[in-house]
Amino acid sequence: MQTNNQRYADAVFNHVQAVANQENAGKYRTLCKKAGSLVRNSGLMQTLAFMEAKGHKDSEYHHHLLLDHLRREMIDLHCIPANTPDLSAHVRQSGLPAYMVLTRQALLLLNWHKRLAETLITREEN
Repeated sequence: MQTNNQRYADAVFNHVQAVANQENAGKYRTLCKKAGSLVRNSGLMQTLAFMEAKGHKDSEYHHHLLLDHLRREMIDLHCIPANTPDLSAHVRQSGLPAYMVLTRQALLLLNWHKRLAETLITREEN
């Protein structure tokens, strides 16, 4: 049986490793390092909206990538239903207790993104 930290690390590892050799890896690494503090300072919903808005620009594709990784990891960990196409909509429609749980789960995932991005991605931001 795995601990929650092990489950969360496993969910994140393959996504970060897949990005490590891509062209935008440095930007992805920087975003991973900042994402947790964005959630803590602004809230989960505001951070997701920011990532969605930025992710539509080609030069800011790493925002969309991290948002998609977060959604898929939350599905894999059974934090949200498997048929959830839009993480922001799901969070927006959640009640306060569910929103608080989702925020905590997202922070745990983003913490692993930060740790693994610092370890696996050696490229600096261009």
